[in-house]
Amino acid sequence: MLAQAPVAVSLLSEKDLRRQIDRAVSRALFDRGYASELLADPTIALEDHGCPPQQYLSLRGIEAIDVVDFAHQARARFWIDPLARQPRLSLRDLNQEEQRPLVAAAAS
Repeated sequence: MLAQAPVAVSLLSEKDLRRQIDRAVSRALFDRGYASELLADPTIALEDHGCPPQQYLSLRGIEAIDVVDFAHQARARFWIDPLARQPRLSLRDLNQEEQRPLVAAAAS
């Protein structure tokens, strides 16, 4: 009797998952049949790849009315807002040389 070899499932990295979603959205813009399938089951964007359970559930949780809505929801879930990554500086973070012109401008 032949023993079955374990099936290796390749898990997508976050970057690869975003690439797969991008491909799926691009295809859905031109293929109405695929768009309908993607809106009904967003996990088809994974094709034959797996992803961590949290990402899978997040992808499966997208309930979009059209491809544009799908793209907006996917972006909110899987892409980091560039403004959120930038640190916010306060006056305390600035050195004294930089504070003087700010204080002078505020006083006038």
